[in-house]
Amino acid sequence: MSTGTLFIRDSRTNVNYEIPINQNAVRATDLQGIRAPSLNSNRATQVAHGLRVYDPGLQNTAVTQSTISFSDHEHGLLLYRGYTLEQLWGWEFEEMFHLLLWATYPTASQREELRQRLAQYMQEVLDIVRQTIFNLPYDDPLGRALQWCVFNWYGIHRRKTSPLPLILAGLSAYLACIPDVIPATANATIYQTDIKRADQIILQTVAAYAVVFGAVRSHRLGIPWRSPSLHQTYYENLFTMAGLVDPETNRPDPTRISCFRRFGNLNAEHGMALSVFSTLVTASSLTDPVSCLISAVAAAHGPLHFGATESAQRALHDIGEPKNVPAFIEEIKSGKRKLFGYGHRTYKGMDPRVRPIQNILKDLTGVHQPLLKVAEAIEESAAKDEYFSTRGLYPNADFYGNFVFTGIGFETEMIPAAMLAHRIMGIMAHWREYMVTRGKLFRPIHLYAGQAEPTSEPRPKI
Repeated sequence: MSTGTLFIRDSRTNVNYEIPINQNAVRATDLQGIRAPSLNSNRATQVAHGLRVYDPGLQNTAVTQSTISFSDHEHGLLLYRGYTLEQLWGWEFEEMFHLLLWATYPTASQREELRQRLAQYMQEVLDIVRQTIFNLPYDDPLGRALQWCVFNWYGIHRRKTSPLPLILAGLSAYLACIPDVIPATANATIYQTDIKRADQIILQTVAAYAVVFGAVRSHRLGIPWRSPSLHQTYYENLFTMAGLVDPETNRPDPTRISCFRRFGNLNAEHGMALSVFSTLVTASSLTDPVSCLISAVAAAHGPLHFGATESAQRALHDIGEPKNVPAFIEEIKSGKRKLFGYGHRTYKGMDPRVRPIQNILKDLTGVHQPLLKVAEAIEESAAKDEYFSTRGLYPNADFYGNFVFTGIGFETEMIPAAMLAHRIMGIMAHWREYMVTRGKLFRPIHLYAGQAEPTSEPRPKI
């Protein structure tokens, strides 16, 4: 543990301060004793909080302590509860989930018990949840109202409804079916004082997400609904409900399940990513895991988070062919275009998940993915360009990860939701950890940049 003392001399007041250092960090609250000079100072700086840390986007601010994962960007290292990606490569969903949630590798009986409970909770999700999703439009309602000739004449294509509102509606419907899990209406501290109850709701939430995911894809494609089975694994049931089955066997393809599982082991957890942070902000008011998952879903769909995979896929569509890559690179360098899937807040070098993802893609070689050649051409060109190397811009998991999903059979719009089927393990692990450690309510402050004195101007007449 890194300990020591930070010595500060405030040039404004000539006062000296000693701030403790623990784990190579200082507490922001320890800076409150550093006060601004009282004379000739803006009223907005004379606040009770003392010296504040201004960190837009929380680029260098730790908001909680966690034992779940560790990322060393300088050495390309990512650990889950102390395990490397190589050690986790062959694990099943149930094993990964058990490790992240309860910090131990499960025995064979524990793994089977977890599999059975998740399958049982899937079957217990009421039909009204699926019906809620199926009652919503699966494509543009205006498009259905117009004649086909109008679309043909103007070259307009009807768009399917984004999975985002359908998922949110499904999760909300599920929450409406279990009102006793909402602490404000039941027991305010239930998840801090009854960890067994918390664990039950976590498993029910994860099971419900699989049902909602399957219903959303089935609805958007207009394919028959297939119920989950008590005899299948979590991912097998996810694929079954989503309609990703072999038409002859009515079972998910083992190779595609394997690719999805291995990618899931790489994507299950990544620290304080936005979806997890959104979860913790919501959880900090002692909110139930379903509501917190809703927050995570909304945050993850943005193009700067899981939506980056979808945005990367669309950008590659625009490029079209490898021969167009040089012109695209020049547009990136001139600021005219944005390259989604390149660069990472955590990793200043190569994302350690990229090469394993490329290995997964080798098992999907039978799937025709011409845009993969475009992506490889971009990486090849960027690797030779100082613009990218000097800025530490390398492919991240989103850049190639989208090809795993499309190779398996997911539509581009479903990629963020499919990624959440992986990350839900880490999301729920962080929710549980925050309850167990009794994390504080998030209530950040802001720097006021407006007028700090009452205005003397008359109120405008209406």
